[in-house]
Amino acid sequence: MNQEDKIKQAAELIKKSNYIVAFTGAGISVESGIPDFRSPGGLWEKYNPNEYATYSNFLIHPEKYWTMHKELRDMVITAQPNPAHLALATLELEYGKLKVIITQNVDFLHSRAGNTKVLEIHGTTQTSRCLSCDKRFHFTEVEAFLDQGQIPPRCPQCEGLIKTNTILFGEQLPYDVMEQAREEVIAADLLIIIGSSLTVYPAAALPSLAVQTGKRILIVNREITPMDIYANVAIRGMAGIIMPKILSTLKELIN
Repeated sequence: MNQEDKIKQAAELIKKSNYIVAFTGAGISVESGIPDFRSPGGLWEKYNPNEYATYSNFLIHPEKYWTMHKELRDMVITAQPNPAHLALATLELEYGKLKVIITQNVDFLHSRAGNTKVLEIHGTTQTSRCLSCDKRFHFTEVEAFLDQGQIPPRCPQCEGLIKTNTILFGEQLPYDVMEQAREEVIAADLLIIIGSSLTVYPAAALPSLAVQTGKRILIVNREITPMDIYANVAIRGMAGIIMPKILSTLKELIN
């Protein structure tokens, strides 16, 4: 089956679905200029995750994490939602079919695109907290500390260490968010997977749950994934090109 046929089949899947859940990984944001951590040229090539992104090392050398974060935040600030993000927003806001996005990303591009219900299973850089007194901070507050040369930033209330609400290696994924994500996958009649290698657990267990519960699955990814054999449709390519084509075909089918 050629790509054009797969795009039409994907549009037909969306047309007959009423409770769509999207699962997105780093690949969807690569087209917005945020490198995939694990791919060539990604942050893990420059920053060893065992040194810069584990919770135990953060407590000892927080300046290493915050140095990496500063580079990442510069990418996030300049990044804009790409056509794949906007296509998912259209599926929610215009068609009412997309009910929730479950994302592994911490760049909040889905929210900026317009989606209203986003479950961030790896946390978010939008907020931070003091590990000593639990005072909460908004993204802009912490960035101001960094711009003033505070690396690592300290809580102005108690001088405690500030940490973003992202999940580092060695930390548990947020239980309540994961439970909600599982419930949404079970409720879905179609799971759209975009830009994920589906090899990072426990997040990758969610698409597996979709298979176990008999959900229809659409995968859009540049590379082959372990789930392709279970998908109703698997399209390889750039999500920012493919998703708008699917929406254009969907519009033709509905009209």
